[in-house]
Amino acid sequence: MNRPSPYVRRRWLGREIRRLREEHGVTGESIARALQFPRQQISALENGHLGPDIDLVSGICDYLAVGVNRRTAIMDAAADGWARGWWVAEAERMGIRQAVYADLESGTKNIAEYAISLIPGLLQTPAFADARLRSEPARHGDRFEPASAVTARGRRQSLVLAAGGPRYEAVIDEIAIRRSAADPVVVAEQLRHVVDVCAHHPSVTVQVLPVDASIRGHSAPRSAYSIYRYRDPQNSQAVAVDTLTHDVIHTDPDELDPYLSLHGRLKAAALSPESSIRLLRAAAERLAPTEGVSV
Repeated sequence: MNRPSPYVRRRWLGREIRRLREEHGVTGESIARALQFPRQQISALENGHLGPDIDLVSGICDYLAVGVNRRTAIMDAAADGWARGWWVAEAERMGIRQAVYADLESGTKNIAEYAISLIPGLLQTPAFADARLRSEPARHGDRFEPASAVTARGRRQSLVLAAGGPRYEAVIDEIAIRRSAADPVVVAEQLRHVVDVCAHHPSVTVQVLPVDASIRGHSAPRSAYSIYRYRDPQNSQAVAVDTLTHDVIHTDPDELDPYLSLHGRLKAAALSPESSIRLLRAAAERLAPTEGVSV
């Protein structure tokens, strides 16, 4: 979890290269001609595509006479952008979308999520995850393997919960708790697991957002999202927004601010962590009563 997200580092690198060009008043085409690289490669670099060409990045720094400190930051980002995390080899089997999240979770110091209809993946039990993954086959490619996806989800969870991992906080909409997203016994086990994780991991905080909560500004969250803060020198941030067909990832500051503001309002409207745990216990008990356990 200590290496910065390659995706986020590539996006930062692309913005920095574009900013350099604009500061010097040069076009990508002129740089391509001067360095004898295809213009498309400059575009790929600025758009944060996989594998920034180290020689190209170094050549741009030379061409624009970038100072030592800024050049070091740029070259470090280029090296990080080349990194291949454990999820790359497993991407098709674990699911491309899950691989993206594994990338985004790498090198974080804080992860904050809002879950609108399901318990977040980083808190799911194997049984609950398996039930959900098998329920939506159209979301996955031909080489997708549910068992591999469940194993990968467990690996992501272990990295987040490991010593030195990020602080994790989730605001879970009450709908995600009340709706039957799997067999009642599986859901009850899932809710008890969330309670157990919170009890044994001080780095994890869960708050439930009641259906009738009054959110400041009458905000109405439209989708689930995850907010990531990183340990890199630039203190980068990213937001991943979950949609039915694909995930929208924002790294530009102007795109992040609305989500940061919304998350603050949702946290303020949600139940306290203590009250949330009581609600989760009671919901689990209603689904699958446990003898001798007080709610």
